[in-house]
Amino acid sequence: MRKNPGEELAVRPNKSQLKRDSAALQELGEQLITATPGKVAKCALPEKLLAALAEYRKLPNSHGAQKRQLQFIGKLMRDLDDDVVERIHQQLNLNVEMEKRRFHQIEQLRDRLLNGDNETLTEVLAQYPQFDAQVLGQLVRQTRKEQDQSESPPSARKLFRYLREKMGN
Repeated sequence: MRKNPGEELAVRPNKSQLKRDSAALQELGEQLITATPGKVAKCALPEKLLAALAEYRKLPNSHGAQKRQLQFIGKLMRDLDDDVVERIHQQLNLNVEMEKRRFHQIEQLRDRLLNGDNETLTEVLAQYPQFDAQVLGQLVRQTRKEQDQSESPPSARKLFRYLREKMGN
């Protein structure tokens, strides 16, 4: 006896969805290729996939060799369980989220210094003893002066770089 045609369609994904899924896995493969070896090692990839990634790095980009290898990497990733693929995705994007959060903390600290007074500077120096009081004070004064004169803020960028460097980023 034949099933209802509507039931078959609900179970089987359509061709467009399969293509989107394949493209997403290929994109994840590209992230693996551009990731540092340390990040790739943390992902605990299967041997076949590691070998395919290593082969990609060896290939010249002539005649589409890298493109074909990238498609092969995507094919290997389709054979992985969904849980493994999700774990790889999370591992690759974990550091990105941490970097964003750290960046926002540094921006907030810079804004607090620029919008505050000398007491704020003293509080920040007490909280972060690795900062040089003279350098930080000079950068804050210089940036405030540029903001008052409505100039472009090269000192604000210098202040941000200094904060990032001293906070270990």
